[in-house]
Order: sequence, then structure tokens, then C-alpha cells
Amino acid sequence: MKKILYLLPMLLGIIACGAQPQPTPNITDIVSATLTAIAQTNLQVVAPQPTFTSIPIMVEPIASQQAAPEANNSILSLDILQNATYRSPDWGEYQLSNGVYYRTPPTSQESPETYTTHLLDTILYGDMNDDGAQDAVVFLNTQNGGTGHFIEMAVFLNLNDSPVNVNTEYLGDRVIVESGTVEGGLITLNLRTQGPNDPACCPSQIEERKFFYDMNN
Repeated sequence: MKKILYLLPMLLGIIACGAQPQPTPNITDIVSATLTAIAQTNLQVVAPQPTFTSIPIMVEPIASQQAAPEANNSILSLDILQNATYRSPDWGEYQLSNGVYYRTPPTSQESPETYTTHLLDTILYGDMNDDGAQDAVVFLNTQNGGTGHFIEMAVFLNLNDSPVNVNTEYLGDRVIVESGTVEGGLITLNLRTQGPNDPACCPSQIEERKFFYDMNN
């Protein structure tokens, strides 16, 4: 009997310890860790350093066509691209307003109209970085006071419906973009460029160029 009375308090103590509630996990730490991981992943996408490899190939003229965005996918609309910020190796960083950017002429005698960058009509859509969003490739015509019309290709990633100009490539003086496609990271352009006997104003030679978008460089 004494042994039973002696063991009873010990058994009651063990039962009481087992019945204590387990400590509640810190939900704040879990949420913070998840958000940090998402932010770091997004930063790797937001700040790529792409490179382009130009592959000129001569081809016969083909019918003009323009890649269309897939249905039900958000795209960078014309209005967004007409007012986006652009970064050019030649002209620096600037923001279009309704598709035009005006630079200040070096002298008051020169017209502001000859110191402008205009967004051209052709827009190509495709998923450049495999995130499910439709990115955009657009084309710009810059005048800098002379007779030249310098054509550039600007690549935009669609990051949460916001345009990020990740690369701008010079295509030539007064070249004409006839058509193009975007398939994954590959951009294919069909251009009309100046042949050996063409004046700068009047390109007649059809040329295909390919550009590969590489997020890893």
C-alpha cells in the first residue's frame, strides 16, 4: 500500500506534464521568411543583364506579319509603351510622352522636331523569360538634328504588368522593320536595309536578323 501511495504522485506529475499545451509556432517568422524568399526571387528577375547575339542572314522577301499576343494573357498595351521609360546606349535614359520624346536642340535656331525619338507602330509580343507573361519588343526612330533616322529595337519584360526596358539594340539608319516574331528568348526580324547601290533614304535589300535574349549574362 505504501508503494502505491508513493508512486501515485509521480504518476500524477507525469500525466500533468503530458497534458501541457505545446508552444504555438511563431507565424510572423514563417510569413516573413516566405515573403523574403519571394522578394529575392523577384529581384533576380527584375535585374537581369541580358546580351544579344546578332546573326545576319540574307533571305528572300516575305509577306509582312506581326506576332500577336496569346488570348487571356496580360500584355503591355500601346498606351503603356507610349509612356514608358527607355534606356539607350546612344541616347541615354528618357521617358516617352504619348509616344514621343523631345530633346533640347543645341541652338535656338534648330527645330525641336529634328531632335526627337518616336515609337514606331510595330510591336511584337512573346514570353521572353518563361514566366507566363507576354513581353514586348518595340522599335524607335531617333533624329538628332541631321538627315539620319536611327532605328533601335527595345526589349521590355512584363513584370506584374509593368514595363522594364532590359535591352536596346541599334538596327541601323533608316532601316525598315517589315515583320518579326518572338519565340521564347529568340527574336527574329525581317528588315529592309540598304543594298550596295542604295542611297540611305531608300533601302531595298531584305535581311533577316536573329537576336537571342540571355538572362544569365
